[in-house]
Amino acid sequence: MRGGEAVILALGLTLAGCATVAESPKPAPVAAAPTKERLAEEGHALYLRQEWDRAAEVLGEALAMDSTSLPVLKDLAALYYERATFAEGRDSTARRGDLARARAYFVRLEAAGARDADVYERLCETSVALGDARGFLLSARAYARQYPYDRQYYNLGLAQFGAGEYQETIRSQKEAIEKFPRSEYIGGFYRQLGHSYMKVDRDQTADRTLSAGLQAADRKMAELGAKGESKGTAYERLRADKVAMLLMLKKICQTYKFTERIASLDRQLKEAGYRP
Repeated sequence: MRGGEAVILALGLTLAGCATVAESPKPAPVAAAPTKERLAEEGHALYLRQEWDRAAEVLGEALAMDSTSLPVLKDLAALYYERATFAEGRDSTARRGDLARARAYFVRLEAAGARDADVYERLCETSVALGDARGFLLSARAYARQYPYDRQYYNLGLAQFGAGEYQETIRSQKEAIEKFPRSEYIGGFYRQLGHSYMKVDRDQTADRTLSAGLQAADRKMAELGAKGESKGTAYERLRADKVAMLLMLKKICQTYKFTERIASLDRQLKEAGYRP
């Protein structure tokens, strides 16, 4: 072998030894499965932006991982409630469906340990909106047990009367009158009590109760008027309760033909702003 050929051969061997060996392609990295915390966070952000459908989907995935997550249940309940209440362009069937889903999530929230007033308020409100008298009664009972105050007694009376539980209404509203004699709901307590007595054929007791209720409502209205609150919600509620009690008394008087009292009641109705 001549010298030049030997050099070329050696150079070729050297280059061959330095050549890069072809590598197999690396597999694409596998995306980490989303955690329930990440899904809950993403769903909450979507809910805040009112991206209702996507938020419900993501929050539903989070709930599938943890069925008792209070933050996720709270977001889902609020989402469906707010969409039913505030979203434009939804028909009555869609709104009713959202209310039913909202109520179901509020029920799960309460069962999972949420005992705050907002949960019970929404349970009562959605039950009434759905025409669920039994659900309203159960929610109002739980609400009054957890928060034994005047507003909760008022709601309880509404629920009991609506469910036809007149003796229970009598018991709860008598207790409310004793516990909260100066409440802004005093007219409602007497109205529900008197109406319940009428339902169980105790018209004389109803007459006395409603008459006392008118006096109590007038006292509270005068108190609110002295504070400059004669155009507020509480005052208007009392006025409506007063009108309702006057109408019930008029019905009793018509039944027993107390004609002289009817004229007086008609005058009081007119003064209270009632227009038949």
